[in-house]
Amino acid sequence: MVKNVLKILGIIVLIFIIILVVKAVTISSKQVEVREAIPYKIDSMSVAQHLSEAIQIQTVSNQDQAKTDVKQFEQFHKFLAKTYPSLHKKLKKEIVGGYALLYTWKGSDPSLKPMLLMAHQDVVPVEDLTKEQWKYPGFSGTIAEGYVWGRGALDIKNQLIAVMEAVEFLISKGFAPKRTIYLAFGHDEEVGGEGAKAIAKLLKQRNVQLEYVLDEGGAIMEGMLPGVESPIALVGIAEKGYLTVKLTVKGEGGHSSMPPHHTALGILSKALVDVEDNPFPKNFDSPARQMFEYVAPHMKFPLRILFANMWCFKPLLKWQFEKSESTNAMIRTTAAVTMAGASEKENVLPTQAWAMINCRILPGETMDSTITYLKKVIDNDAVAIEATPWSNDPSPVSDIQAGSFTSIATIARQINPDVIVAPYLVLGATDSRHYNALTNQIYRFSPVKMNAEDLKRVHGINERISISDMGKSVKFFIALIEKTHM
Repeated sequence: MVKNVLKILGIIVLIFIIILVVKAVTISSKQVEVREAIPYKIDSMSVAQHLSEAIQIQTVSNQDQAKTDVKQFEQFHKFLAKTYPSLHKKLKKEIVGGYALLYTWKGSDPSLKPMLLMAHQDVVPVEDLTKEQWKYPGFSGTIAEGYVWGRGALDIKNQLIAVMEAVEFLISKGFAPKRTIYLAFGHDEEVGGEGAKAIAKLLKQRNVQLEYVLDEGGAIMEGMLPGVESPIALVGIAEKGYLTVKLTVKGEGGHSSMPPHHTALGILSKALVDVEDNPFPKNFDSPARQMFEYVAPHMKFPLRILFANMWCFKPLLKWQFEKSESTNAMIRTTAAVTMAGASEKENVLPTQAWAMINCRILPGETMDSTITYLKKVIDNDAVAIEATPWSNDPSPVSDIQAGSFTSIATIARQINPDVIVAPYLVLGATDSRHYNALTNQIYRFSPVKMNAEDLKRVHGINERISISDMGKSVKFFIALIEKTHM
């Protein structure tokens, strides 16, 4: 009897394994089939030179706008006008909200919704402490070793220049769009994006509804996932929400020689530890799942078995994902303790202690639900929790079945035939979040190859982009504009 039961169990296990393997073997690719390359001939070195000139103009934004060197932005505007004369003759140019730029390329068919291509003019500073660590000065725009070096080479003057080059090229070839095209370049994305917000408000006042928006976000990542040899073109279909909360605890103050059992700072410290020890719940049904549905058919065994059968291995995958900081952030709302303060003297009890927690909110959750969770975890009325300005809920998730997503995916593979395309959740914030009221199709992608080391260069030391990628980026935007009008 026992032998028969074991035999039946063995057969069941074998059938189960066969089902898993068959699913992994037969899972079909979601990649767009590409039959032809893009034919344009682009002078990559000329494009690189223009990016170099753009980098040399130090358009550093500052949270305190009074400290922003506006002359740099004025110089940048003059540079664009001089470098792209046909574009400035053909397109309508508006300066919005201070120094943000909006260009309008009027289409011949008003029944077609416009498309909007984005980037931002501003960059983060090159910190004084790091200047000696740069291989080439951070604002030199040096062209060397096959790269353009300097602040903004990856974030995101490269995309701004590529878009401008593409439009200038198309005008020179006599191209006339059927669909109106907007180019929107904010001037303060790094400090909140008021310029982009002003452009979005202006377009809304004009009753503009967009077909889709393309901004920065994902890139073509090399070596991102184990078991995947091909570079992955990550097209952002959503971005996490942004929320900074301030925790405050009040105390009676006094001399440190006669302390209470728990000072204001002690109470606050326990609250912070409670937040770190109780992370937000994991959710694998966000855009992370869609990404792996696209990638799974191209994985090697045995990983392919896991990701082709997520219905079975979801608990295991969740456990594995939370081990890595990058993948953990893809499956849950995160909370990072970033700032704190209390007494200004070592022997004085604080009358108030405070700390900042920066949260990045997963789609499906909200600012309110995030604060509710933090209050539940802290569970102490002595700890006041309030949201600070510059917060926003997660973006809606854009449709991966839409023609605009297909166009982006197709052209990404035409430019780089070795890549696979996958939808992606952008972990940071972009200017595109201000356009949610104008379209339900917002995508975030730069056609640039990057690896783990390159990611560290963004806002870091030795930021650079290859000359080859600059040429390919121009081809990408030329093809995207043309394909959108076919």
